[in-house]
Amino acid sequence: MSQSIRFTPKRELSAKQNLREFVTMAKDNLTLWSDLKDFAWNADRWPTTYSGIRFINHEYRNLPSRTTRLDTHQLMHPAFTELAKAYLRYRHTIHPQKSICMQIQALRVIEYVLRIDMPVPDITKFEQRHWEAVVSTIVDIPSRQGLCSHIQRTLKMLADFFILQVDPGFWSNPYVGQHSYDAINGANASSEAKLKKIPDQDALLAIAEVFSRGTSETQIDNDIMITCVTGLLMSAPMRIGETLRLRTDCLRDDADKDGKLQNYLAYWVPKSGHFARKAIPKTMATVATDSIRRLSKITEEGRRLARYMETNPDHFYRHANCPNVPDDQVLSSRQVVQALGFSNPNSCMSFVKLHTGSASLKGFTLDVLWNLVLKVHRRLNPHFPYQENPRNSVRPPLRMSESLLCFRRFQLSPEFNISPVLLAPYTSDTFGPYLSTGPRTPHAGNFFRRNGYGAINLKSHSLRHLLNRLGRSSGVSIELLTDWSSRATIRQTRTYLHDDPLKAASDGAALLGTIQEQEPLTPVTYEEAELYGQGPFHRSRYGICRRSWRAGPCNKFADCLNCSELLMCKGDKIAAEIIKLDRDNLFLTYTAAQRAIAKDERAASRWTEKAGPQIERLDQLLAILHNPDIPDGSPIEMAGEDFSHEKVIMSEKAKAAGVKLLDRNELRITYGDDLLACLELLRSSDNA
Repeated sequence: MSQSIRFTPKRELSAKQNLREFVTMAKDNLTLWSDLKDFAWNADRWPTTYSGIRFINHEYRNLPSRTTRLDTHQLMHPAFTELAKAYLRYRHTIHPQKSICMQIQALRVIEYVLRIDMPVPDITKFEQRHWEAVVSTIVDIPSRQGLCSHIQRTLKMLADFFILQVDPGFWSNPYVGQHSYDAINGANASSEAKLKKIPDQDALLAIAEVFSRGTSETQIDNDIMITCVTGLLMSAPMRIGETLRLRTDCLRDDADKDGKLQNYLAYWVPKSGHFARKAIPKTMATVATDSIRRLSKITEEGRRLARYMETNPDHFYRHANCPNVPDDQVLSSRQVVQALGFSNPNSCMSFVKLHTGSASLKGFTLDVLWNLVLKVHRRLNPHFPYQENPRNSVRPPLRMSESLLCFRRFQLSPEFNISPVLLAPYTSDTFGPYLSTGPRTPHAGNFFRRNGYGAINLKSHSLRHLLNRLGRSSGVSIELLTDWSSRATIRQTRTYLHDDPLKAASDGAALLGTIQEQEPLTPVTYEEAELYGQGPFHRSRYGICRRSWRAGPCNKFADCLNCSELLMCKGDKIAAEIIKLDRDNLFLTYTAAQRAIAKDERAASRWTEKAGPQIERLDQLLAILHNPDIPDGSPIEMAGEDFSHEKVIMSEKAKAAGVKLLDRNELRITYGDDLLACLELLRSSDNA
């Protein structure tokens, strides 16, 4: 438990004097992190409560975490390093936070702009021009909005301690509003920016193709890891770091609310701090099952070795190729190579020399070799029996012997032999580099190049974006997507989504039942139009309608029994039954209306005037349909009134133009069919 001591600056002292007293107080009086293993004030690395930090400079901020030796040119200037250490120790003594990685990044930027401007970076000489340099330095960093805020808070605290001689309160963060992360790459970003977060389809197809080969051919463990982890990431929206929390039995099933069997992944989500049951779409259930089965198979020996290591053994691990000799018997050089799992004596000699200082393979017993193995094991696995630092999580992580992803050393390196006696921790940084194509990525280490594909890149987090967009396009609510993705707020989910306004309007119309499909018809030729004019006929409830649909839809509002284009058939039982039903319904309604009129409950209307004659017309039609003297199959044409709104409009326009429209039936009666045939000949396109 660290003691809480507050620094009290003295206004009458100079900035340099306050700086010296601040560093001295943090170094000599504060005890935070002193109880942690390997903590030393003068070290280039510090273990902290939540994560280890390195005092490297801004230029080498992306230096791999596995780098063991740090050179002077990779570190912050010693003068500024003292301030950085004092600031971090004091700040976390007063107010412990998990954002220490962002805070050390902020200090690196401050040190960088000062070192560029002066030989020795002096924080007491920080001025307006340095702030402007800070803003321009972080412009290309994706997290610049939050980083700039951390830099402001750091400078504000140093100003409160009279270490800074300027007031940073007048400086504003330029990366807010329309220049913020939300506006450029977050929830309010453009569709183009969000589209760039989607994985390359060629990359997905390449991984799917290699995954499919796993059923018919033997694959190296690296290909199995890449394809199977990708399969799990495509089964549920996980963060790559969450794969470390998967057990061998993480795939489970249960009945959903509809009683159907639903597969899901069960594991602890460190970021949200709870157990999650992430449903797997039915289409991905087989992929998830095969992925876990293949991963379990290639990591079973790793878990067996981890279980042995957890017992703190004193004797050598007897793997399949271990020499079958007593533990205290002196081994030959060949047996030493065999016990350590190397392919040739030279590799074994290099390993032994690296850790003992001598390349000789003579004089070793299995017990002596085991002490060497344990020494290397502790260096490779500093958090054993865990793969990750247990201090970084409220709930302890999985033991390596429990983890689905428990690999042995060099198991994922195709160019080396797998070590049978050493484990290698699988971290959140293990997966990505194998899918990154760049000049620094060796051919054998790149998944795509090794399998015969081009220069393709894939980021694990892009799969999470893809699943969210696919879920949203399939109608899954944002609330459900947020829960499925283990996020804290809906606002975070919107960062992944882009709803097309046209599609949203279409979906809304479909939901409300107001959708109106309006698709233009494909233009037709004159020859096709002539064919359309000749038919075909269609069957109505009363018979055959002979209307030409080239002229448009029916304009008599389905008043078929008063239309001359209706052709009925004697003996059509369906039509007879429908007409009888229409007649009875009309009669009941008509008689009820007449009784109401007689009682002065309603007035006569145009409908009552037309309904009586219509009932008589239907009686006559039924008499014809049931007349035994008329043979079945005889065509019956209705003598309709042929009223239509089109004819009314045409008549009015013709009258206004001084043109008289003659009725074809009257012409036939007066002049015969020959005149109509001549008129038809004139209308024909062949004589136009």
